[in-house]
Amino acid sequence: MAIKTFEIDWESRKETIEYEDDINFGELEAILNKCLDLTKVNEPKVNIPLYRQLILTAVIKKAPFKTNDVSSIRNLKASVAKVIMKEVMKDYPLAKYLEEWVETFVGEITEDPQSIISLQENSVGQNPK
Repeated sequence: MAIKTFEIDWESRKETIEYEDDINFGELEAILNKCLDLTKVNEPKVNIPLYRQLILTAVIKKAPFKTNDVSSIRNLKASVAKVIMKEVMKDYPLAKYLEEWVETFVGEITEDPQSIISLQENSVGQNPK
């Protein structure tokens, strides 16, 4: 885990935002659990706004607003929130974590359809004729 920093415009001055570029597994799992509805596995629902808010409250360590508080994140000016999201979400892309969850559910995802076909052909066995 490393602390990363960037600056934002805050009330006519520059302020520094510090955040952790990685969080522990339990925190991430809890966030994903709150944001994903898999009651219908073939129709998953993802609450992206909640995901972004929870990630920011978990990883921002220094800011000109109260950290670790969802209401502070919700009350940011949209222009400020956009800058913060753009920087922080580079390290927390939801697609990466969704892919890992799907892989856990269905097994390793392969890019090469030929490898799947050859595995299926080999699993049937040889005809003894």
